[in-house]
Amino acid sequence: MRALPVITTAICLIACGHAVAQTPTAPAQASAAGFSTLVFDDEFLVDSFTAAAATRVWWDTFWFFPPPVGTAVLLPAENAVRLTEPGTSPYTHLVNHPVNTAPYGPDYIFGYFEARMRFSAGPGGDVKNSWGAFWLFSKAAIENRVTDPNGNKAWCELDVAEMFGHGLLNTTIHSWYQPNGGTPQDTYNPVHLSLVPNDPLDGNWHTFGVLWQYGVVTWYMDDVQVTSYAHSYDVCNTQPMTPVLSVQTLTNDIQIADVDWVRVWK
Repeated sequence: MRALPVITTAICLIACGHAVAQTPTAPAQASAAGFSTLVFDDEFLVDSFTAAAATRVWWDTFWFFPPPVGTAVLLPAENAVRLTEPGTSPYTHLVNHPVNTAPYGPDYIFGYFEARMRFSAGPGGDVKNSWGAFWLFSKAAIENRVTDPNGNKAWCELDVAEMFGHGLLNTTIHSWYQPNGGTPQDTYNPVHLSLVPNDPLDGNWHTFGVLWQYGVVTWYMDDVQVTSYAHSYDVCNTQPMTPVLSVQTLTNDIQIADVDWVRVWK
């Protein structure tokens, strides 16, 4: 998903401690696979922003990295967060800890990951240009810990839901490998663009989920299976992953991604 230059605002989530009105129930597909314990749940109910430059924090643990270009604000009436990218570079990310620091957990390896999201365009924009996404990324890669003794790097990326036009859903698992000083090489599932009955860019809320198991990944939209892929990517069977939320543009117009909640079931 990161092979092409895009304009992006993203949130990387590892920890959460916010109360919710009622306890969520695991989706049937998660429970059937043995993942019925809720280990992560961010409902975006609290804004704890601090203006200190070194700790630009929202929701207790999230930082902009690099310095912000896009925005992230709470929508109190909907208990959601709105991510907006303004159609300008450099790229902007929100992460829960500074990049290249000492590793710390919790780690998520296998489970069911889901997010409720809504995509729209800003003034003058066209939502068909949205490249918003919900994805997982190797935590070791975020912390710059994927280099072996020979200088080679390997990491995993799992795109739970990537916008790519009306009525389409891009669902990809990437096994990345970069030889010492060389160009990154991307191995991924060859059939990854699917037609879906509900248009993910129709301006309505949709739930995107992925069932990540050893050697097989299954994608869902609104709790309906989209596709499944069996793989032998070692990094995607061994490296813990971190959820990420993104708003991106395929061109240079303003795009918006609203997020109601993110949950992880183990």
